[in-house]
Amino acid sequence: MVLAGVSLGLRGLQILFGAVIVGLSAHFITSQRIGSAPTTTKYSVFTGAYGIIEGLFGIAALFASFIPDVVVLGADAVGALVLLAGGIAWAIGTRSVSCTDIRKADKIVNNDLLNQGKQKYKGEWIYGIFHDNPSEKEAWSRLQDSCKRGLADEIFQFLGFAVLVGLVVVGWLRWRGGRGDGWWGEDETVSLSS
Repeated sequence: MVLAGVSLGLRGLQILFGAVIVGLSAHFITSQRIGSAPTTTKYSVFTGAYGIIEGLFGIAALFASFIPDVVVLGADAVGALVLLAGGIAWAIGTRSVSCTDIRKADKIVNNDLLNQGKQKYKGEWIYGIFHDNPSEKEAWSRLQDSCKRGLADEIFQFLGFAVLVGLVVVGWLRWRGGRGDGWWGEDETVSLSS
């Protein structure tokens, strides 16, 4: 019963982190002003959505004895790999970026994950993040906001990965303990009819 409670708590975190990832990534997609959003950003929407859907599936498995533990374990393992890949992609994409050092603002400006797109026009680069010709202060504020959102997207993907690793461990312990009839165990299955 203790492991089932731990699993339920971790599922809640998994769904919460998935929702945050979807929200952050969707913001980047809708903020894209030039061209289409980078593949990393689109993939992040998928990772967050997978986290939410798989988390709901995991909760359903807690109450449904007909869902085999091995299926849930497999879905958790795939989810962990999906989120790890997303976190690594963001880490690589933002590796030289600083959200606090204005002297390194050019790193954000030239970062395709953060600059809302760019294109060359009459020999000059135009950046989506500078639409409406903001003041220098407003431009730096936009750059910082974009940078912080990008780093948050990365962090929440790694946190989601850690939660799923925890769920794999909990699931494996329950499975090895011989509780093969649902996550609550044969004698711990919650009755929905009572």
